[in-house]
Amino acid sequence: MMIYTNSLDGISSDMLKGFFVDWPNPPKPDTHLKLLKNSSKVVIAIDEQTNQVIGFITAISDGVLSAYIPLLEVLPTYKNQGIGRELVNRILKELDDIYD
Repeated sequence: MMIYTNSLDGISSDMLKGFFVDWPNPPKPDTHLKLLKNSSKVVIAIDEQTNQVIGFITAISDGVLSAYIPLLEVLPTYKNQGIGRELVNRILKELDDIYD
């Protein structure tokens, strides 16, 4: 079972392994956690059985008019299960108050 959350409470760098596949110089898990914390909005997917983050999406925003989604990743073994689609839907809901 997967849970989705926009909270990083209890998330450690140990839970962020396996992302940035094929990047020539992938960020280390500590840097990954820092980028999540510094994003305007974030939604993560967690596999409850393994207690690992299996997907994430970030948004950077001015909080008024615009937002940019720079990163969306799902671990390779979890792809094609609708996780990425759910992450996009949830971040768009998080950004719903932009440009009212």
